[in-house]
Amino acid sequence: MVQPAVSSGAPASGNELRVCVRCGIIALNGQARCHICSEPMGVRGHMVQCLLPGRPWARLEMVLPCPHCGVEFSPRPEAIESAAHCPSCQQPTVIEPAWWDEAVHLAHAVVDLAHPDFHHQNEALGAFNPFGDVGLSQPCASLPSDRIPMQSMFRLRVGPGAPPCLRCGTPLIVRVLTQGRQTTECPQCGDREAFALPLSLVGRVPAIRALIGFGPEAAAAQGRIEPWWLLMEGPSTLRPLVQAQKEQAEKDAAERAAWEAWNLQERERLEREARLEQAKAEREAAERGKQEKAAREKAERERAERAAKETAAALKETQSQLEQSQRALQDAQSRAAQTQQSMEQSLRAAQEAHRADVERLQQEAWGQSEQLRGMMAQQEAMWRAQDAKRQQEMAELTKRHTVRWRVAIGLWVVVFLAVAADLVLAVK
Repeated sequence: MVQPAVSSGAPASGNELRVCVRCGIIALNGQARCHICSEPMGVRGHMVQCLLPGRPWARLEMVLPCPHCGVEFSPRPEAIESAAHCPSCQQPTVIEPAWWDEAVHLAHAVVDLAHPDFHHQNEALGAFNPFGDVGLSQPCASLPSDRIPMQSMFRLRVGPGAPPCLRCGTPLIVRVLTQGRQTTECPQCGDREAFALPLSLVGRVPAIRALIGFGPEAAAAQGRIEPWWLLMEGPSTLRPLVQAQKEQAEKDAAERAAWEAWNLQERERLEREARLEQAKAEREAAERGKQEKAAREKAERERAERAAKETAAALKETQSQLEQSQRALQDAQSRAAQTQQSMEQSLRAAQEAHRADVERLQQEAWGQSEQLRGMMAQQEAMWRAQDAKRQQEMAELTKRHTVRWRVAIGLWVVVFLAVAADLVLAVK
């Protein structure tokens, strides 16, 4: 089987891949420089045909820390069946077969699940594809990652591409021979090399068809890692896991949607039942209200009828009382007329007697008033005589008091003069 180099101006087909002119990794659309080797891309890039229909090579960079000195190095394919020798301390390190299997299976998974997706098998995986951005926004995948853990100590960087010539960068022509052997030839400079698949690896990973691993000396001198190039056939072991995860997620989403739909239906049913119960309660309340209103109206009618009967009875009784009162009033009026007549007669008799008494009393009062005036005149003459006598007595009493005061003042003056004379004599 032959992979020829395709000129850069040839149209791309469903089995062609555009790769970097230096490192062979896939070239992204709109990419200015290669993300691996920083080679300027521009409109440059080699178009190569896939050796297997729809399946590019897996470019695998593998780094392992030395358990003796801690220096990281890239083991060669020969270490799969023997041991890996550290270029720093030269100590051999036996790597477990499971580590190799894990690295090869992951490289297979990257080229199987990444772009270009010639057979359109990866679009349906969507966000469940851990390598869905490889070949679109990223040229390779770095492992381990958050989504893809690893059991081994390897650190991998895997991406789709095609092996280039170490001298001129032209994509190599690879011939896959029997018994796991393959040869490479550069169509530009003519360099040729031969490689062989480790038989132990072929037995454990039947999907592997070719493995190309150039010597790491030139890459180490240039400060880079020489990658392995693996050609894998068929679906990877990770694809059914991703599909199962997607199906499980879809199943969970469907179950969740069904559960949410059931919950929604249940909530709607409960809401309908609640609305029906509320409507029933409102109807019952309205019916009770109507019954209570009818009972109140009936009671009010009965009370009104009783009140009307009582009012009629009271009115009848009041009417009878009014008739009795009218009769009593008529009797009283007749008695009052009789009483008034007798009172008028008595009043006329009393008036005549009063006039006679008044005249008699006036005559008696005039005589008494004349007697009183005579007595008052006599009394006034007596008061005047007594007043003149009192005034005379008061004048005599005042005269005697004046004489006494004068005598007393004279005595006091004499006493004062005598005392003053004694004081004067005493002083001298």
